[in-house]
Parts: sequence; C-alpha cells; structure tokens
Amino acid sequence: MTQQTPPPTSRLQRVLSYIVAALVVVSLVCIAAILIGSAAGGMPQQGSGQGLWPVVFLFPLIALPIAFLLLIALIVITGRQRSRAAKAATRAAAVAASTKPKTGPKGRR
Repeated sequence: MTQQTPPPTSRLQRVLSYIVAALVVVSLVCIAAILIGSAAGGMPQQGSGQGLWPVVFLFPLIALPIAFLLLIALIVITGRQRSRAAKAATRAAAVAASTKPKTGPKGRR
C-alpha cells in the first residue's frame, strides 16, 4: 500500500486558520475578563459603560460569529483543494493505466 502525502496548505488556508484562532482566543480572554470582573463585583461600581469595558463586552459578540464564518470558508476551501487533488490523481492513474503495455493472457503454455 502506498503512502499518500497530504496536499500542501495554501497561504490563504494558513492565514484563515490563524485569524480564526486569534479571534477565538481573544474572545475567550474577553469572556474570562467579564466573568472575573463580574465575580469580583467591581464592574457596577466602576461603571461598566466607561473605559475599555464596552469593547470587552462587544468583542466576543462580533468576533465569534466572524470566526465561525471564516471556519466554514476554510472548510470549503480545503474541500475544494482535496477534490481537485483527487481528480488529478484519478486522471493520472487513468493515463498510467492506458499507457501500460498490454500482454497476452497468462495461463498454461
């Protein structure tokens, strides 16, 4: 059985995967900051509508859906690349099979 090497990843796939990872990680950090700030009880006294808190509240609401959409785009791009690679391999196998010299039937002589 031959070993198949995976197709190389494109620059677009790498960039999309890094963007998705960064958005998810920063969103999780924002959610943790919200939980810690709420548990500490300091947010109502500090005025949660002032300073950096509005950004901390809104970032996960915007970033997580964007990360989800980019993840779907990444899956579609990867699927199309693998489909093209499979079609190319099938064509190459068909060409190799048609150029193989044909021998007579093998049996008793």
